[in-house]
Amino acid sequence: MGYPVIPYKPRLSGETDQPLEKQLVDLERLEAEGYMRIVHHGGERGYHIKLVLNDREAISLFVWNEKAFRGQNTLARSYGVIPIEEIEVDEEEGDRLIAEGSYRLSRGILELKVEKTYDESIVKPCICKYKLKLKGVKEYMSPKHGHSARPEYFLIKTG
Repeated sequence: MGYPVIPYKPRLSGETDQPLEKQLVDLERLEAEGYMRIVHHGGERGYHIKLVLNDREAISLFVWNEKAFRGQNTLARSYGVIPIEEIEVDEEEGDRLIAEGSYRLSRGILELKVEKTYDESIVKPCICKYKLKLKGVKEYMSPKHGHSARPEYFLIKTG
């Protein structure tokens, strides 16, 4: 299935574990809704909001702090379309499931509905609604993923 892609010409090149069109999915134009989970991966300082697209794929949206769960403006980095298996939590790697719920992404508006939380110090049950605004594409060489071109979005509280 094809997703809308941000028109971007990479400045860097090199091996990558994810095709550019999956890294550069345009979340301002993507229409999707479904199951969502918030995961903290061991060794990272922020949280991944995993938005399930279908029975094979999800989007991973990374936030550096809890602002996204408190209705505050913040920044998020999209890690693009990932295999559905990557929404799973590996406790042996230090991963923690923080919350579960649902989401809706339509016309550049992201609505997160946290229905079940496992750590209320991070997120309480809530509905947070944001307008997505592309800040730009962060391009770098990742030791884990190789060449990476990651869209960053301002999450601007709305509603």
